[in-house]
Amino acid sequence: MARKKSSSQDIVGTLPDWVIREYIKKGIIKISPLPKDWEESVDEVTIDFHLGSKLRVFTGDGWDIIDTKHTTKEEMEAMMKIVQLKPGQPFVLSDKDFVIATTIEKLTLPDDIVGHLHGKSSLARLGIAVHSTAARFDPGWDGHPVLEFGTFLKGKRVVIYEGAPICAFSFEKLAAPVTRSYKSSPNNRYGGSDMPQVSNLMGKRGSSSQRKKNK
Repeated sequence: MARKKSSSQDIVGTLPDWVIREYIKKGIIKISPLPKDWEESVDEVTIDFHLGSKLRVFTGDGWDIIDTKHTTKEEMEAMMKIVQLKPGQPFVLSDKDFVIATTIEKLTLPDDIVGHLHGKSSLARLGIAVHSTAARFDPGWDGHPVLEFGTFLKGKRVVIYEGAPICAFSFEKLAAPVTRSYKSSPNNRYGGSDMPQVSNLMGKRGSSSQRKKNK
């Protein structure tokens, strides 16, 4: 049965493949850099994103307890090491590792589109869980998406590579734009950076004095 001719302007909800391609070509959804064959990375409702070169990996250093109320961002950073991968370089993931990373691509969303990050089934079948929580990127997001991953494949190590597909994004069109986009929100803790950020449980973006002023 032939698909009924529709306009991308009429779409509300999850964007199908042809609308994703159209929105990227028109710059409504901005993804940079885009490889020449990027359209091959679009399936029915998602487009692949690729593992970036900067990783944060938890080590045995620092405190052995993370207090979700009192442990500071600086103390959490002391518990992790930064791994800088060269183009195409492998990273060996064991079942003891928990990794925070960014994608190669920078994503910029308009004020009426939500992005959803999904793990890839090919990696899930190797026990790799990618960004299993907080996988929503609000309207107005502008930055390199941050993801977390680890493997539950006990006793095995999995080799993954810089630049390899690590996750996929789907997009949801809202019926109307939000009144406050993510880039101007006080809840914007992680946007705008190409470095994977540790958890910012202690507060919102900005200095502690600024946060006190805003209370």
